[in-house]
Amino acid sequence: MYLTVLSILLLLPVTFIFKFIYSVIYLPWKFEKHFRKQGIRGPSYRLIYGNTEEIKRQISEAESKSIPFNHNVLHRIAPQYYSWSAIYGKTFLWWFGSKPRLAISDPDMIKGLFMNKAVNKVEMDPQSKQLFGQGLVGLRGEQWALHRRIANQAFNMEIVKLPSEVTSHYPTGLFDKIFDEN
Repeated sequence: MYLTVLSILLLLPVTFIFKFIYSVIYLPWKFEKHFRKQGIRGPSYRLIYGNTEEIKRQISEAESKSIPFNHNVLHRIAPQYYSWSAIYGKTFLWWFGSKPRLAISDPDMIKGLFMNKAVNKVEMDPQSKQLFGQGLVGLRGEQWALHRRIANQAFNMEIVKLPSEVTSHYPTGLFDKIFDEN
């Protein structure tokens, strides 16, 4: 009885240590190696925290600077994406704790991912759900398919071209009126 209890008490910490090493050291190393073979690089993994310390530092640096007067707001909103995409390219791997995140900004690759039903999208946190609501970004399964079908009708090329034809003729007529009056 005493030996059984002692073996269980020894086995539990050993199991916990093994699981910790496997999930925090081995799996991130394996993921990073797999993506590097495919040519996808990114900031290196740091034990337990991943890249969160670097993200915090970059956000505080971005918030300490004044906002320039242009439409490029990515360096202010998500400075880590801005700097890492400049260093590693359009597709890169970064770490949120011990979980890998693949950042993709290539439109063709994004389209392929959205068209593929086998891809598991990451669940949004509650704050993001409040920001995006029940739009295409946050929907899954049948709801996503329904909303996608509705949205596709709005972006039909003939429908998109119609307002551009009208708006391209309007300014020329307006300029003619202005210059004729003078």
